[in-house]
Amino acid sequence: MNVRNLTRNFLLLLAAALTNSWQLAPASADQLLVADRLSNAVYRYSGNGTLLGTVLTDNVNLVQPAGIALSPDSTKLYIASSGNNRVMQYDYSVATGTATNPTIFGDASEGLLFPSSILCSQDGSKVYVSNLGGSGVAQFDTTGAPAGPPVNGAIGGGAYFQFSGLAFAPTGELLVGAFQNFPAANAGTVAKSNAAISSLGDFLTPSASLNGVTGLLVDGDDLYVAAGFAGTVQRFDANTGVADPSFGLTGLEFPQTLLENPNGSGFLAGILGFTDGSGKISKYGYDGSFQGVFASAGGGGFTEATAFVSVVPEPATIGMLTCAAAALGFTVRRRLA
Repeated sequence: MNVRNLTRNFLLLLAAALTNSWQLAPASADQLLVADRLSNAVYRYSGNGTLLGTVLTDNVNLVQPAGIALSPDSTKLYIASSGNNRVMQYDYSVATGTATNPTIFGDASEGLLFPSSILCSQDGSKVYVSNLGGSGVAQFDTTGAPAGPPVNGAIGGGAYFQFSGLAFAPTGELLVGAFQNFPAANAGTVAKSNAAISSLGDFLTPSASLNGVTGLLVDGDDLYVAAGFAGTVQRFDANTGVADPSFGLTGLEFPQTLLENPNGSGFLAGILGFTDGSGKISKYGYDGSFQGVFASAGGGGFTEATAFVSVVPEPATIGMLTCAAAALGFTVRRRLA
């Protein structure tokens, strides 16, 4: 066999391998980990909403989990346990979809008071935890040691101190949901940190249509805000805080977490429902168009989709595909959530 035939056969084998890899892509596509407040469990779903199994059930360490996050390398799973003022850390395996080695990452002695949302810093060096109990936004390093005093501020003149959803502004500041004003309890808002993320200041105009702010999502220069008590999702300029009057979802049954849809076509919204077990995860376009139900409660999965986070494929899988494509002279491009 001459060199030309050897080269041809080698390229054919590579092409076949690459084709088979792409055929297996759904198994390694983005997945969703869903924390369930009612069962103290986390469930795993495929990028198209198929239940893949239970990641963990931990009735010893978890009491009504309210927030969930993954470290940037997807090896550590963090869960905010609101009922006992803890954040639990687990070793997470993307390959098996399992979480092991439960460890108390932070507790009330470190400023956690009804912890709500969790967000890892963009460089992976810090973990931010918002608190509905009035203790600000706690910040930890990756070992669980405090990384500074709580991030706080006199939002709305001091009327807002229950903090919920977390997201980063396009220029890197921390956006923080201010759940509800006190004592009126009839409005909500969103605060914004300074550049150093050491203090919070007013950002959005407080409004009854934001009462019970829960999930925040930044897409480009757009900020989407869910408000559970108001039953709304609204859109704002993520840099200026100006409301977009052309967008607005209303009449939702207690919307909670907002997250980019794994397929990149819009966002997912956790809808808790007005009764236990009646909730779902709905799909919306970034223009507000309803695109169907991603997953419903029951069927061996979540009872209440309290919080969720996306998981990207293992780096080794992506690298293998990229190398194979490079050998064939192609460029493989994949958008990661």
